[in-house]
This record gives sequence, structure tokens and C-alpha cells, in this order.
Amino acid sequence: MPYGIGAGGLMGIALEATAGTYVAPTKYVPFTSESLHIVEDTQWRRPIRESADVIGAVPGNEHGEGDIEMEALEDIIPYFLYCGRTSIVKGGTTPNFTYTVTPTAAAVPTGTMSITIKRSDQIFGYTGCVVGSFRFGINNGVLTFGVSVIARSEAVQPSPSAAWPTTVPYGAGTYSVEVPTGSPVLDTDTFEWTVEDNAEAQFRLKDTGRGADFVKFGERDVTFTMNRDFITRADYDLFKSITSQSITLEAAKGVNNSISLLTPISFKETYEVGLSGQGDLNVANIGYRASIDGTGKSYQITIATQEDITV
Repeated sequence: MPYGIGAGGLMGIALEATAGTYVAPTKYVPFTSESLHIVEDTQWRRPIRESADVIGAVPGNEHGEGDIEMEALEDIIPYFLYCGRTSIVKGGTTPNFTYTVTPTAAAVPTGTMSITIKRSDQIFGYTGCVVGSFRFGINNGVLTFGVSVIARSEAVQPSPSAAWPTTVPYGAGTYSVEVPTGSPVLDTDTFEWTVEDNAEAQFRLKDTGRGADFVKFGERDVTFTMNRDFITRADYDLFKSITSQSITLEAAKGVNNSISLLTPISFKETYEVGLSGQGDLNVANIGYRASIDGTGKSYQITIATQEDITV
């Protein structure tokens, strides 16, 4: 049998006390896909020396990168957001906690994590992992969460033994959409919300390995799209007049199990209305872009959960 053929895998995460130093998993993540891999900037030597071929290779810088897709679970999302360009305020007492997440203008993250992945029977340990962008979506009624990760380096680790969470995903019938905030709407059938911080691995001259020294952020874009039934021109006219709105989406399974997404100031940047066939619904595909409010935040995420995270 060819080596490498097998089934199964797992993903474990842990917040790092020291950035770039591997920590064994403290939380295990049910995920739907991942593409983490190591990027090597190998320098292929082609000096002029009577040869048309590559003469050899010199090691260049290396870092990890890739995407992870998963169900949006309130006890897992805060771990990833702690390693983004965010400020998180934890409130509540055992067993019910709230995590209020707002963006910052920091150039570097306040935290990093180790991500351990078992692919069949092989273990990969990515260190110094930073969330450069994240996104929420709804797929066939299920709330989903995805992150784009940049890692400083990689290390081979022993196989972990998973303790899987029992958290139930958010499905159909758990959503409330308000446009503007405080005014529920019932004509939305798709929703996708993205925060892009344009993260980039940074390298410095050193004698301590080839991995990235840290990860920096760039300009931020907060965008989202939704489809709505086009009933009147009122919302379309707000698009043409560049009028801002506060928009909220909340997914709730109970008082202490919820995820709320808020953009206090949102402008429609695209508004497409068209008929696909005779007698078809008139549907609007709307794209939004968020800007900062009077407190300097372009979004806020509020998570209610029984997960107690100590940073």
C-alpha cells in the first residue's frame, strides 16, 4: 500500500505565552477544510558561468500560510480573534462569559497561537500563527467561520489526543438581521461578512532560523454582502445618496450562547437588481463597506459562551 494513504485528522489550537514558541493543543477544533502550508523563498542560483541551468539552491526565508474553514462555534472563535488585530474585553462570571471584540490600529498582533494538525498519521505544528483576515457566512442555514492564517514557522510535534467540544452549530431559525440596527428585516437569504487586515510575514537578518520574526498588518477593509427582496426603491435610493446605516446580524441559541456582528456605520458600495427570468423575483444583491464610528471602531463582535479563556 502506498505510504500516506489514510483517513481522519484533527486540529488543535493553543494561545502562545511566547510568540513563536510551540504550545501543545488546549482546544480542539472541528473544521471543514484547511490549507496551511509552508512557503519557502528558496534562492535558485543562476550566476553567469557558461551554463543555462540552475547551479544550485540557497535557503531563503520561510513562513506558513493558509485558510481554515469551520462551523462558527462560540467556544472556538474567541481563540482565533485573540490572535487578530483586535481588542477583546472579557466579561461575566462562571459559567457564562461574554467576549466583546473591537478592531485596533495596531501594526502587530497582541497574541499568537500554535496550530497542530494531524493529517492521516502525520503531525504538523505551526507556530506564531496570526489571523490576517476572518469571515462569517451562512451556508444552507449554518453559520460558518473562516480565517486566513500566517505562521512564523513550523515544528514536528508528537501526536495529540483530542477532547472534542460538544458545542452545537447555529442553524436555520437562529438569526436576526437588523437594517438599520433596531429595525428587523425578514427578506434576507444570504449573508457574508469579512474583515481583511492584510497581514504580511516580516523577516530580519538573524542567526536563529529561517522563519518570520513577526507578522505585521496593513490597511483594514470591513465588507459584507447580502441578498434582499427588492420591494421598493427606498433602500436603493439610500445607496445612490451614499447614506450610512448601522447593521446587525445576531445568531442565538439561547441567552448565553450567541454571536452578534455589528457594523455601526456601513455604506452600500454596490447595488445590483435584475430579473433572471419571466415572472421571477426582483432580488437585490447589495455590497457594503464599513467605516469607523465616533469611537473609532468599524465593527464589533459580541460572543456569549461558557468558554473561559485566560490570556
